Amino acid sequence: MTIAQHPDIQVPCNEDNFSQTAHFTLLPHTSESWLTFHVNTESSTLLTETLSIEFQNPKGTTPAGLAVKQFAELVVTLDQSVADEWVFYGNGVEYCGAGSNCQYNISTSIDASGKVLTLKVTDVGATYAFAGVDTGNLDKVIEVTQGEDTAYLPISFRYVAKHNSGQIYMSQDPKIVVRRPGATL
Repeated sequence: MTIAQHPDIQVPCNEDNFSQTAHFTLLPHTSESWLTFHVNTESSTLLTETLSIEFQNPKGTTPAGLAVKQFAELVVTLDQSVADEWVFYGNGVEYCGAGSNCQYNISTSIDASGKVLTLKVTDVGATYAFAGVDTGNLDKVIEVTQGEDTAYLPISFRYVAKHNSGQIYMSQDPKIVVRRPGATL
């Protein structure tokens, strides 16, 4: 997994600004990789690597409690060229795995047309991986320890959409990772 030195999305932690919204266009396909484009006011960029989201810590006189209000919203719109052929299905995503996901929450919503999916990432704690996790036997109680700070935690999922043929398709993992530096909360 390649991650840029600087996060793609930074969520500020100021009393008057504690959220960040980013817009994307999704181009689904029935048999090829789905393309995700990061859209900003000047251009649209194809995401070929991991999209990183970093939650900044409170600084100076900013109340520490403000960090729990922080959130990142990822607004994903189906590309206009195929919008008549597709709608998001169910809650729009299928979670495949999330490393140490007790350190953040994710919710999704889809607009009434089924063409816009919003993923909201909240409650991001200091990110670290658990040591001693055995994912092979989920019927057994295990003891884990807090590992070292990790740069980012992956949120592994697939977009889920229904084609006008009636068939439901899932994308490849769009590779989104989340981070809050240090154990400051």
